[in-house]
Amino acid sequence: MASIKDVATLAGVHRSTVSRIINGEGAFRSDTKRKVEQAMAELNYRPSAIARSLATASSNMTGLLVTYYTGGFFGQMMDQVQTELDRHNKFLITAQGHHSAEGEREAIRRFHTLRCDGYILNSRHLSDDELRALALEPTPFVLLDRLVEGLEARCITFDHTLAAKMAVNYLIEQGHRDIGCISGPLSRASSHLRLNGYKEALLQADIDVHPALCVEGDYGRMSGYFAAQQLHRSGLELTALFSCSEEMMQGAIQFFHEQNVALPEKLSLISFDSIDLCDAIYPQVSSVHFPISQMAQTAVELLMSQIQHTDNNIMRHFMPELRLRNSVTEA
Repeated sequence: MASIKDVATLAGVHRSTVSRIINGEGAFRSDTKRKVEQAMAELNYRPSAIARSLATASSNMTGLLVTYYTGGFFGQMMDQVQTELDRHNKFLITAQGHHSAEGEREAIRRFHTLRCDGYILNSRHLSDDELRALALEPTPFVLLDRLVEGLEARCITFDHTLAAKMAVNYLIEQGHRDIGCISGPLSRASSHLRLNGYKEALLQADIDVHPALCVEGDYGRMSGYFAAQQLHRSGLELTALFSCSEEMMQGAIQFFHEQNVALPEKLSLISFDSIDLCDAIYPQVSSVHFPISQMAQTAVELLMSQIQHTDNNIMRHFMPELRLRNSVTEA
């Protein structure tokens, strides 16, 4: 295996010259740079990532904190972050928060130990005060789908309340008044925002919010199945259902198919959607789109601008988009 000394000898330059060209330090004559690059190619020399890290005080690693690895939402988030980091020749280190503040703290400690250049945090459990304290440390970070007062420049956000209102308002416009809701876990701020949007849409239309029509899920498919079962057994006459995630809607549809409920003739459906799953199930479900891929891409772009201390004019706040398919009929 070729060494940096071998490259220097073949190119006829000092080892320090090769090292500085590899690390992008300083300016060199074009013929000197060309000789070094030709020598590296001829010897099939690949710079050591560890050596470069020590030489430049940069690990070229970026940490990504997620709640867990399973599910299409987090898979799409991680895939998009990886794709964008590849463009910047950065390595991705991921860690799960394990549904707890301590789990998220441990993940960030791990990123720090590995000397990550920056973090993208999809934090659900750390307090605003903890995140503001973290911002006093030298390592930059971006908050994905989280708004913290005082850290607005680091936040990539989405209007969850407006998205839910748009979905429920569309059902109301079609004449529906008896509208069920499968919420996300109410331990999460975003779940509360979506549930609030559902309630606000009803109240603004002078429709009472019936507590039995709101069932809590966990964003997973089976929680949607059991929530639909609970709504079905309540004896309440629903004409429409709003789900706060597409995977829960998938589970709800499975249950209603098993009960031979005609969809959407007897029950109209609308859902949150982030990975276009609503377009792949039957019936194809109208949805309000949560653009997690674009938000993840923007998070990397914002983090790179922080690491490189460059100016940016990056859009940090994303708006929902209503996507109508064939799952809603008039009441």
